[in-house]
Amino acid sequence: MTFLLSRTFISLTLRPSCSISMANLTTNAKSRLRGVVFDMDGTLTVPVIDFAAMYRAVLGEDAYKRIKAESPSGIDILHHIESWSPDKQQKAYEIIADYEKQGIDKLQIMPGTDSSALFFDF
Repeated sequence: MTFLLSRTFISLTLRPSCSISMANLTTNAKSRLRGVVFDMDGTLTVPVIDFAAMYRAVLGEDAYKRIKAESPSGIDILHHIESWSPDKQQKAYEIIADYEKQGIDKLQIMPGTDSSALFFDF
């Protein structure tokens, strides 16, 4: 089962002997750039998933509050799920998939994305 878990991730894959500087980015990037991977949520699309609600649904209110207090910078939901029984993991993944589906249904393209995409030769 595939899940679209959202985290900001941008990766430029370059040929091993190449480097891109800001000076030659606009003139030579198309010949040197081999790939670009973007996170959707907050990069190409407007964030619409209520992650706190999703974490509460997966973890339960008490566990969510405890884990959030222990790690105020963020919750790695998959880390917590991986130690659960297979049945409990399956239920958690179904909840996550449901929230991701709701996010897809409400999808909005980030303003400026279309003009930024013109830089790339797809």
